[in-house]
Amino acid sequence: MALPVSFYTHTIADNTLKKNGEPETTSTEVAITTLTAANVVAQQTLINDLAVAIAGITLGQVNKDTVVLNRIPGVPGPSTNPLAQRENKYLVRYHDATTYQKMSVSYGTADLSLLTNNSEFLDLSGTEAAAFVTAFEAVVKSNYDPTHAVVVDSIQFVGRNS
Repeated sequence: MALPVSFYTHTIADNTLKKNGEPETTSTEVAITTLTAANVVAQQTLINDLAVAIAGITLGQVNKDTVVLNRIPGVPGPSTNPLAQRENKYLVRYHDATTYQKMSVSYGTADLSLLTNNSEFLDLSGTEAAAFVTAFEAVVKSNYDPTHAVVVDSIQFVGRNS
């Protein structure tokens, strides 16, 4: 029996604010029919109908709806490498190639052996970093306009617990 790979997540904000001013939220994720190019439009209509029905039985503000097309499960359990620590992160700074608006994202368990001596930045021309930049720029789009490409500016080691 195959496990589901497509999911719908519905996040609702309540009336309570956290210390940072953000609302408290509740999220529910359910498995849905496996999405394909042939059925995505019909399934999105059904998902929209479900969102309307949820709004009819709840009082909160819809904070976010997420549809996952194809979640590929990883290998369960911890990394076998004791140096794989979530606080060791690579902060990727990038910008919208059209508007030049800046964005960033971070990835935990950074491989610090890729850093050059006396620097906290990856050499973007290095084998692994160059492969990452190529793949990242091929997939990621601007947070501000999904038709805009992005350009990686830097990859910096940062230590964070976030």
